[in-house]
Amino acid sequence: MKCPKDQSTLIEQPYEADVKVDACPACGGMWLDKGELERIEASVEHDYSEELARLPDLAGPAYEQAMQSKPPELACPKCDTALERRQYGYASQIMVDSCPQCGGVWLDKGEIQALEIFFERSRFEARDIRKAFWASLRLLAS
Repeated sequence: MKCPKDQSTLIEQPYEADVKVDACPACGGMWLDKGELERIEASVEHDYSEELARLPDLAGPAYEQAMQSKPPELACPKCDTALERRQYGYASQIMVDSCPQCGGVWLDKGEIQALEIFFERSRFEARDIRKAFWASLRLLAS
């Protein structure tokens, strides 16, 4: 397969959760087949707790910048369909390119790490919500 950005040959390499991604040696982007990003999201192999603790809220400005800049149209490296640019997960504020035909996802350099930090933050927030819920139930019961 060829990189949709610079036409370099993509190289298959292991990432995590037994997922093999097709990575571009030139631009650092990666192609994930349908379901692979979800498998990475479900795994917890990289620890981003330090990054979460020291990161300011960069998501808002990054999202605004992504929305204002019009990226070049990209073709799916698997089936040559035009990729659609969209926000991943409707709340991540991270723009990804996805194929409406085969369901694959193109991630530019650094986007997988940004998504994993988003996944980690979501897990922490869900855990905190569950703790608060159970604490409120205990208060009501006493």
